Amino acid sequence: MRKPAYFFLALAISLALSPISPAGAFKGVVTIGHATDPPTMDPNATSDALGFVVWGWAYDTLVKYNLQKKETIPWLAEKWEKLGPTSFKFWLRKDAKFSDGTPVTAHAVKFTMDRIFDKDLKSRQRGYFQTFKSIEVLDDHTFIWHQKGPDNGLFGRLHNWFLIINPKSKGVDKAKVSLNTYGGGPYVLKSWTKGSKMVFEANPHWWGNRQYPDRPQTVALRPIREATTRVKALLTGELDFIQGVDAQFIPELQKDPNTKVVVVPGMRIFYLAFAMRHGGPFADPKVRQAVNYAIDSDLIGKTIMGGLTDPFHMLYHPWSFSGYNPGLKWFGYDLAKAKALMKEAGYPNGFKAVFVAPNGRFVGDRETGEAVSAMLKKIGIDMKVEAYTWPLYRRAVNNAQEGKTKEPALVWRSWGNSVGDTTGVWRGTSSCTGVWSVSCFPELDKLNEEAGAMADPEMQQAAFEKLWGKMKEQAMHKILFKFRETFGLRKTLRFEPRGDETIAVWEMVQTK
Repeated sequence: MRKPAYFFLALAISLALSPISPAGAFKGVVTIGHATDPPTMDPNATSDALGFVVWGWAYDTLVKYNLQKKETIPWLAEKWEKLGPTSFKFWLRKDAKFSDGTPVTAHAVKFTMDRIFDKDLKSRQRGYFQTFKSIEVLDDHTFIWHQKGPDNGLFGRLHNWFLIINPKSKGVDKAKVSLNTYGGGPYVLKSWTKGSKMVFEANPHWWGNRQYPDRPQTVALRPIREATTRVKALLTGELDFIQGVDAQFIPELQKDPNTKVVVVPGMRIFYLAFAMRHGGPFADPKVRQAVNYAIDSDLIGKTIMGGLTDPFHMLYHPWSFSGYNPGLKWFGYDLAKAKALMKEAGYPNGFKAVFVAPNGRFVGDRETGEAVSAMLKKIGIDMKVEAYTWPLYRRAVNNAQEGKTKEPALVWRSWGNSVGDTTGVWRGTSSCTGVWSVSCFPELDKLNEEAGAMADPEMQQAAFEKLWGKMKEQAMHKILFKFRETFGLRKTLRFEPRGDETIAVWEMVQTK
């Protein structure tokens, strides 16, 4: 029977309005292995490297940012305009919806920032938005973002650290928000057995469905702490993708006909932080200098890290908007100088201390602690390595921040630079209120904020180099090296991993 014309018109309209592209359908399951799972699914409450990766699967940001090219890419915001040195006007895409089907609006953007600054939430992300002033909502799809001063790192932070949450989450119990998703991103969390498995399903309301019609229907995250077990699971096909492949496993994965290894330049810089806010031997800059000279970071990079590192001399990354200068050098290895400095500081026989590290979260974290302990023994420091699962490690860092450790503490740390934000480096790693800082130099906090507020790139570069000089003068950290990102993939998975601290699962295509 011949169909009437209006039938085909209705069918065409239905296809046009369908949230899933008629050109393809979501395909298959991708299972990702990682050392742990995120601490929460609340995208605004805390700061966590894996958290920002996984939150980005269920929550969208205003923009994406190509750190290497320093290019801003439209995302929830389809366009923007700089109105002056401290204000930007944004236009939201009109087809963006949260996973429950309600529109993503300028009011939701304002609600998200209000939430980050809500005293009851006690968000650790507030420190990343110290220059934020206000959001002026013009209508449902336009708003003006006001800053207290110039901020060349704003768009980098918006790319990864500002995830828009549905205002319907207001009044919902914090525990419920932490275990569910209220976003408008490409995936929705369907189940989570902590320490075992997270399962995400494709969001049919996501605005990007037509751009990524072949993305996986299901994405699973399996926390597997032991690196050997993760590699075996990849080889057997239980996993499709793993991040952070130890150097010793690379030949095996390369030899197997079903797996491959991808190595790319990374953003993460490994360093050691001295817990010195509350006094003790590490409050003496001569002791900190001695520790710097006593640790052979090049040797650690070549042995424990399997050569998957690059020598590095600052916490500013080449892809950051300012601050990086390859001509500046940190402390090298000089054991004789280290011993002399310990004597000058009044510790010729050393002292007892602890090395606080995660266990299996990052490549070589515990093993680095063991190597450092052996090196520091040569200058009299008897350092016990305390390696923890990630939640307990976070608690141990908190104890160091609050002066609750019984012995002087050297803390294993890394900084991902995932947003290319030079100002945020000091705020997060070293400031008096930093999320991961165990030090406090108010005068250097001021220098950092002054540098970050400079609009002129040349003046800003000079200011950050001055701050770097002060950091070295104080021997603030022991900078170890920059890490190269290593990924293991099943060959049935089409995906190009990047070294920018993200895993864009919506770009994956499962072919098996």
